[in-house]
Amino acid sequence: MALAQLALAVAGTCLILVFPAVVQWFIDDIIPNKKTDELYRAAGLAAAAFAVRELLFAFRTRLNTVFEQRMIFDLRGQLHRKVAHLPVAWFDKQSTGDIMTRMADDVPATQRVILEGIEQGVTSILQIIISAVMMLVTNWQLALFVMIPTPWIAAGGFIFSRWVQPRAKLAREASSRMNALLHDTVTGIRQIKSYTAEDGKQREFNVASDHLRRAQTRLMTAWAVYSPLMTFFGSMGLVLLLGVGAWGCIHGKWSLGELLKFIFLIGFFFEPISRLHGVNQTLSSGLASARRVFEVLDAGGEEDLVNGCALERAEGAIVFKNVTFGYADRPVIHDVNLRVEPRQTVAIVGATGSGKSTLFQLLARFYDPQRGEIDIDDVPITEYSRASLRDAIGYVTQDAFLFAGTIRDNLSIGKADAAEDEMWSALRLACAEEFVRALGAGASAKDSRPDAAMSSNNASDTPELLRAPLQSGLDSEVGERGIRLSGGERQRIAIARAFLKNAPILLLDEATSAVDTKSEHLIQQAINQLRQNRTCLVIAHRLSTVVAADQIYVMRLGRVLAHGKHHELVKTCPYYAELAALAFDQPEA
Repeated sequence: MALAQLALAVAGTCLILVFPAVVQWFIDDIIPNKKTDELYRAAGLAAAAFAVRELLFAFRTRLNTVFEQRMIFDLRGQLHRKVAHLPVAWFDKQSTGDIMTRMADDVPATQRVILEGIEQGVTSILQIIISAVMMLVTNWQLALFVMIPTPWIAAGGFIFSRWVQPRAKLAREASSRMNALLHDTVTGIRQIKSYTAEDGKQREFNVASDHLRRAQTRLMTAWAVYSPLMTFFGSMGLVLLLGVGAWGCIHGKWSLGELLKFIFLIGFFFEPISRLHGVNQTLSSGLASARRVFEVLDAGGEEDLVNGCALERAEGAIVFKNVTFGYADRPVIHDVNLRVEPRQTVAIVGATGSGKSTLFQLLARFYDPQRGEIDIDDVPITEYSRASLRDAIGYVTQDAFLFAGTIRDNLSIGKADAAEDEMWSALRLACAEEFVRALGAGASAKDSRPDAAMSSNNASDTPELLRAPLQSGLDSEVGERGIRLSGGERQRIAIARAFLKNAPILLLDEATSAVDTKSEHLIQQAINQLRQNRTCLVIAHRLSTVVAADQIYVMRLGRVLAHGKHHELVKTCPYYAELAALAFDQPEA
């Protein structure tokens, strides 16, 4: 496709030579000799050249559009694939707004670097070369005079590109920071309104926007100096042509037709140079975006999902052996030893920040421990492929994330080819069938849903407009991050998703921490069904939900203090007894 564009560009550029030649024909031959019979032939030739040139331009534009959109599609696809396969640790250091800026803004700017080089750069250079050759062939002495400013223009372009690139980089980074702040404002709008922090956020946004304004001003100041200066040098070529050409005509060195031909040729010579100024600006800015795109594409540490043996028909025996892990310079867990027998339910309790959730992320290999080993069925999890390991794990997080789309879309993540009957069965087991069918029945948000008083933190503040049912049942839209559903409803959809996945190992991270008592009862009922015949690890602050666990591990400051059954720990572990006293409002044992 690129070769076809180049061929069309060459053919169209060659046609520019026709009109100057026709002008000279008119001035030096047809008009002085009154050759009326050749008048129509010359005019027809010029008209045909213009028509064919514009037709080739139309074809080239169409081809360029297809090529451009295909390139954007491919580059965005590569970037998205790379982002999706990067390890979780990479996202710990990146803002969502910055990633979105690279995808939405930097990819098209990178594409323009490539296409401007082909569409504008190559065609402009071709036109310059063809025009220069034609001028040299027609009158090499006059051609050398009119091309005197060319070295200055080339030097100016080189200096400008070196001057503007760091400014373009700062502008792209400032734009990324502003977009990151805007993303935080949109996603955290309820918290901003809850704390009446609109004015504070506006000040933060104004600071970021001012940084972008100043960066863009510096960038455009460079262009404001460069563009007029280069245009001036180009104009000097025309002045030289008129002065030297007029002197040559007066002294009979060349004809008036030759001079007019040169006037057209010099226009064809300096016009693409003007276009190259714009290309230079685009390239200088686009290269800054291209570097940001390729920073991601070239990022190391991409997760390998397929290498390793497959974890098939996992029994679910899990062992942590002296596991130590920390994020960057912050240690989180130290020498953790933990054992889970197949189809046991093991609870992990402790204060916030004790490292409980980190154990789950290590087990799913979102991170690898710095020291120690984790085994499943007596095999280190590093020997399993990540894909098969994660297929064997059902993970229900504290903040049940739902994707924008329908309930059906979100359930399909658990099992892509699930039939509708399977989905309804999973919803029934997750105690979610009633409210999903109520959505289809058109019942009001408050009347039809038992836990409709909850939102992401407290659904009582969820706008009625958002909570109104839009479509029926499985095809009901859940909104961004599931905002149209209450907290309990989102959690039960997440549990239904885990039912569909039917994984032999189940991780439940504070699955009932953010819901009311009625919702907690329904979710706990669903969890009790879900963990049957599965190995289940449960994190819970509410000890009432885990007292019946086969084993309870007590964590504090990243270490395992004790483990055993509830009645044993109340007697043998003072820290657990303190937690139990707070949970059940009873004297410490």
